[in-house]
Amino acid sequence: MQLVTTKPGIIVAEQDRELAETSRREIQRRLPDFADCYVELGSGSGMHLIKLAQRYPSALCIGFEIRFKRAFKTGEKAELLGLKNVMIIRTDARQINHLFTAGQVSGFFVNYPDPWDKRRWLKNRLLNPELLQTMRELLRVGGFLRYKTDHQEYFASTCKLLSEEQWRTVKHTTDLLRSPYAENNIPTEFEMLFKSQQKPLCLIETMRT
Repeated sequence: MQLVTTKPGIIVAEQDRELAETSRREIQRRLPDFADCYVELGSGSGMHLIKLAQRYPSALCIGFEIRFKRAFKTGEKAELLGLKNVMIIRTDARQINHLFTAGQVSGFFVNYPDPWDKRRWLKNRLLNPELLQTMRELLRVGGFLRYKTDHQEYFASTCKLLSEEQWRTVKHTTDLLRSPYAENNIPTEFEMLFKSQQKPLCLIETMRT
């Protein structure tokens, strides 16, 4: 677990994952050096985050990942590639309202979150009305939320929430890999697995209005 502290400037490891002061200071220190800020909630081992940072070198790409092995793997990849626009925050992603101020985020990415698909677990889902409202407040005008999942019911319920909250849908598909959006899609580790299993993947991208 101490390994995450060997990547200063890339990985921010909080002593208490519920308290995000160190992360807030580091994010606010670095943001002025970049034109955009992209935030991935649950960045795993970093496949998507790293490719995102390579595609958009003028953007600060911040991944939230609590699991230290995955965070460390991402840090290793960023270091090996010499990427200066990657940060991994080992803080609960629900703390984003304490880390950013209104209008600082250009885009949020939520890729294949745990569906918590038993009825008694639904309250644990990451995408809920409270977090969606927080994202709306933190996004700049024209900023977006891009969400991908293999779970059809979670996708449908999230789309309904977004519609109720009056986000403007700009992309929508229940079969991503056969859609017009496949060409520019950045995959995740889970996505590569699902692709090999020939599972239909869902995507929605919505904009703050």
